Amino acid sequence: MLTQFKGKKISAIYSVLPTHEVDFMDEVGNYAFTEAQMKKLKKVMGFGTRRVAIAGETVGDYAIHAVDQMLKDGVFKESEIGAIIVTTTSPDHFIPPISNIVQGKFDFDEDTVCIDISNGCCGYTVGLTYAFMTLDAMKNKKVLVIAGDLLSFRVSERDRASRPITGDAVTVSLVENTGDDKPVWCSLKNDGKDAFAVYIPAGGTRMPITPETTKEEEDEFGNWRGKQHLVMQGDLVFNIIINMTPVMMEELLAKSGDKMDDIDYFVCHQSSSFTLKKLAQRLEVTEQRLFNDIVPKYGNSSSATIPVTMCEHNEEMFADGKTKKIMFAAFGTGMSLGAVLMDMEKPVCKFMSYPHKNA
Repeated sequence: MLTQFKGKKISAIYSVLPTHEVDFMDEVGNYAFTEAQMKKLKKVMGFGTRRVAIAGETVGDYAIHAVDQMLKDGVFKESEIGAIIVTTTSPDHFIPPISNIVQGKFDFDEDTVCIDISNGCCGYTVGLTYAFMTLDAMKNKKVLVIAGDLLSFRVSERDRASRPITGDAVTVSLVENTGDDKPVWCSLKNDGKDAFAVYIPAGGTRMPITPETTKEEEDEFGNWRGKQHLVMQGDLVFNIIINMTPVMMEELLAKSGDKMDDIDYFVCHQSSSFTLKKLAQRLEVTEQRLFNDIVPKYGNSSSATIPVTMCEHNEEMFADGKTKKIMFAAFGTGMSLGAVLMDMEKPVCKFMSYPHKNA
């Protein structure tokens, strides 16, 4: 789907990260690597530190913490919100939805639309697209887009492919109408034939979790996992990202009438530093325009990485006070691809640390 909206903006982004930090070099005992191999991987792959949630914490907890602070900061009033859209693959419960939980914690109107979308890496672009559609139907209201995952709970500690890059974060973005006619372009693509390239076998109705499914086994690459853990076909995912993402981005630019050189910043899903460096090379754009520094610092937090990147680089991106042409691009679980192209003024951005109660 490739579509156009008009007069939309992201006015605020709050990113909530765990205070608890894990360093790749402290996990040498988990992966059967030598210290020399660990140091080489740290340099080549960009493995570093990441933020990890504490058992018992949920996406809803983090979202409520952010919404509460946004209200205290005067970013919006409860009466202004017309919809709460959540994109995550880490639901607090099967029932009820996170959006309803958040709505019920505050004095939001009973007419507030609550939507939960099961989507991982592409979640932010999907959530924005749904927000834009919703805003077309409610001109005088604003939308909260909650995007994030606590996937560290679903990645084996001995998975040396995924564990070193997996982090946790939840973000809340305030999206609203502007009243002008500035175009916003969105593209969403899906290749369900490769849906199981990123996969958690057990935990749903297809395969409930049992003592047998939690038994960890070693694969051919030396990764130990149970069936309740995430499995990723790294080579396939990498090829899809490198080959399909540029095509999607070029299609969007062709529709908007812009060129690659017209884009001030490409804010992409932070899958890994290695992958993003390769993507920048493929697109022939500099690393100053396509950031790749989030995973070594915070980890890959799925749908949260784009808004986390915005918070991390907000000051430098808008240092001159001018409007910037920004393309968001995401890729991953599904397999899904998504992009949003829009002119942006500097949003209100804030990082928050989640106060761990069980630490």
